[in-house]
Amino acid sequence: MISYNEIQSILKQKTPFIFVDKVIDHDKGKRIVSLKNVTGSEMFSALHFPDNPVYPGIFIIESIAQTTAILCSLSIEENKNSEIQFLALGGLQRFNFYKPVRPGDTLRIEVEAVKLLQEMAIVKAVVKVDDTVVAEGQMTFGAVKDE
Repeated sequence: MISYNEIQSILKQKTPFIFVDKVIDHDKGKRIVSLKNVTGSEMFSALHFPDNPVYPGIFIIESIAQTTAILCSLSIEENKNSEIQFLALGGLQRFNFYKPVRPGDTLRIEVEAVKLLQEMAIVKAVVKVDDTVVAEGQMTFGAVKDE
């Protein structure tokens, strides 16, 4: 398991823009599973339909992106000494949202590497609340180099 404090040291994003609370499983270079607890005190709750709060889809995508960044960080040793600053989202393929996510839900973000290289990543992601798939698809990331 990887704690929130460890996640903070891995990701370039800082609070309140960290959308992964902990990593519960990980197989180096192959897959990772993280959790995100959606609370009613987050900034979206007051803005994204105040009488019927829905967790924004872009935050779900960001949770997947951050989970992928953690997988890459734990998997690709060369990243520690490279000029790569971070992975940037390059595209979504066959990505679908099925059900709304609301305060009180816990996202289970399952990311499987299709291709994982130092300068790019292609992953398949499935996001669940309990046993229900709320979003899934494939994502491509490209490395942004420090200049």
